[in-house]
Amino acid sequence: MGNTDPFTRTPGVAGKAYIDNGVADEIIRNFRSEESAKYVYKITGLRGSGKSVEYGKIIRTLKEDKNWRVYPLSSSGDAVPDEATLTKMVATANKKKYKVLVGVDDISKTAEMVKLLSMIGSMLLEGLQIYLVVTGLSENIEDFSAEKNLTFFKRADEREIKELSRYDIAYMYEKLLKVEPAEARRIEALTNGYAYAYQVLGTLYFNKDKSETLEDIIPDFERIMFKDSYDLIWRTLTNGEKEVVRCIYRSKDGSAAKIKELMEKPASYSVYRDRLINKHLVDGDERGYLKIRLPRFDKYIEIWGE
Repeated sequence: MGNTDPFTRTPGVAGKAYIDNGVADEIIRNFRSEESAKYVYKITGLRGSGKSVEYGKIIRTLKEDKNWRVYPLSSSGDAVPDEATLTKMVATANKKKYKVLVGVDDISKTAEMVKLLSMIGSMLLEGLQIYLVVTGLSENIEDFSAEKNLTFFKRADEREIKELSRYDIAYMYEKLLKVEPAEARRIEALTNGYAYAYQVLGTLYFNKDKSETLEDIIPDFERIMFKDSYDLIWRTLTNGEKEVVRCIYRSKDGSAAKIKELMEKPASYSVYRDRLINKHLVDGDERGYLKIRLPRFDKYIEIWGE
């Protein structure tokens, strides 16, 4: 197209193609407000749903605010200072009228991370102005629930990143790809609102040859989605969860009755249903039905899911 590609596949970056879902803005607004008592947020969602993008917006926005000191930490569990040192640092910053934000992207349970969260909990009880925002898969965040001294973290506000608005996606495709509304709608329909699919399909369409059609880039779209996203999602599932996913597709309409008929042990349906919903892979909003909104995921299961 002769211009710079506005889409990106870099984790945590959305660039010009960013679609605002309001999560980052809500958290920033509450952290800044003197009236709000919300100090901790957990951002959850499926891999590729855009958690890191919202996290990055929060970190960058408050870093630019002269009233804040922001410390994004590695999720790998690097060593943290002892409690006395950290408490003194935060107290000193607060005395100078600074609020302190600690951020962890893609959090997982390690001894050092448990130690850090415990210290933050203690400082909150002391009345210090320390704030925390983390992102992570639901199962990784739930791993901290068994820790007795992390009740504050378990009860903290959680925001799930859901699918993007189809109207916003179509609008952005029309604007950034310079296509007609009908074509933008055709491209949007392939994404199912999945943030990573939106970016991947956008960059493929932007860089396609003039002679190529939307259908011509679908094989590349599937290859990238399978390799970069679906493989990682599939590997996190247990055998029982995988069976239910296969049965959802084999049932054609996702009805619970048909899924149970196809399962080897239908009595376990409710357990695996709840787990898959908790992992944000399955949508159970319609009573008696399960849906998977990942684009071309049925084909991934057909080829790679056995």
